[in-house]
Amino acid sequence: MTQTLSNAVDLVPTRGDRLVTRAGAIVASHAMVDVYAAFVGPLLLVLQVRCNLTAVQTASLMGVGSISSGVSQPIAAWLSDRWDSRAAGAFGLALASVCLSCIGLATDFTSLMALYVAGNIGVGMFHPTGAASMGHLAGARRSLGVSLFHVAGMIGGITGSIFVTRITALHGGFDLLRWAMVPGLLCALWLHFAIRHAPHRHHAHRELTFNREEIAQRWRMVSLLFLVNATRFTVNMALAYLLLRWVERVMTMENPMWSAKAVADAGAPINGNLNALMLAGMAVGGVSASWIIKPGREKWPMVLLPLVFAPIIVLYPFAGIKVGYLMAVLSGIGFAAMIPLTISLAQRLLPHRTTLASGLMMGGAWAIAYLGPGGAEWCMGRLGLSLETTFLLTAILLVVSGLICIPLSNRLLRETAH
Repeated sequence: MTQTLSNAVDLVPTRGDRLVTRAGAIVASHAMVDVYAAFVGPLLLVLQVRCNLTAVQTASLMGVGSISSGVSQPIAAWLSDRWDSRAAGAFGLALASVCLSCIGLATDFTSLMALYVAGNIGVGMFHPTGAASMGHLAGARRSLGVSLFHVAGMIGGITGSIFVTRITALHGGFDLLRWAMVPGLLCALWLHFAIRHAPHRHHAHRELTFNREEIAQRWRMVSLLFLVNATRFTVNMALAYLLLRWVERVMTMENPMWSAKAVADAGAPINGNLNALMLAGMAVGGVSASWIIKPGREKWPMVLLPLVFAPIIVLYPFAGIKVGYLMAVLSGIGFAAMIPLTISLAQRLLPHRTTLASGLMMGGAWAIAYLGPGGAEWCMGRLGLSLETTFLLTAILLVVSGLICIPLSNRLLRETAH
């Protein structure tokens, strides 16, 4: 028995000028939304002092941010596929730009959490729409197109990490930060008009059929890929929190007479640099993997890459700040190089639900990553484990993410490559 797949991607060629306009709007918007997404992470030590947060509240803030961004993605993706609409992308960018530019308005944990959660919902709403639209426009070069989309986000994250730590260091910097919403709102308007009429159905979608058993197998593969990405995003978030505490420890040891505020202020630019360099590694790794690895041959690189780079995470607490910068790049490659390929592969496996596939691989998996910061803080606070041991556990989790890929079907990977 067969089942019709009625919402597959559009394969009708698009005029070159319109394609460039749409792709440009998507790439620019992804860079822009990830600028805002990077505002809070590097400032956590500063916000901890500014809003009088406890260590547990700081960790939970990071975790809840990933949940709100992650859960909103599959919901927005499902609605976009069902309503045949791309409106969630532009609305999400606008919401993120307003809320995350106004974090200076927060005076306590509750107000900071409200702004951060609302902003991350906006970030989440944008991503599945953007990734699915880019995959559609790329056609046969889907992996490369999604990789370029991925890199645009990394560039945005790098820019945001560096920008926000510098502007907030100025007198009245948090007040100045509010003006950062303006380019985001303008970009959201551009995105809306660029892709609102973009088709995203196969021109012969009603004739596409698959065996029910094959559909079930495709969903099993997507579920496995979801678990892989969820594990690697958890590593990402745990590492981001551990680096925050590592910088705090290094600065305190080097300057034992400094106050908590002085340590936070001095550590913020370092955290911004580490965040930016980790994102640079994610971008370099993502483009390189998409360029080198042929469609259908993704399995073993997904298995082996985490095993190669996991030792970098183990060695982190023994390094100095300058060496730590290099290790940030390498660790970004280790946990994120294959993520664009998993998104592309999920879209190929579910051609009738490309936005939902993108939402699951990014947002659905990202929602699980809330366990990273909370788990790291729980290990150090509740269990009393050292920073070194917690880095080791994070590296082991990265290795596990590679081993999860072993059951992937090479046959189905090859079949979906065409």
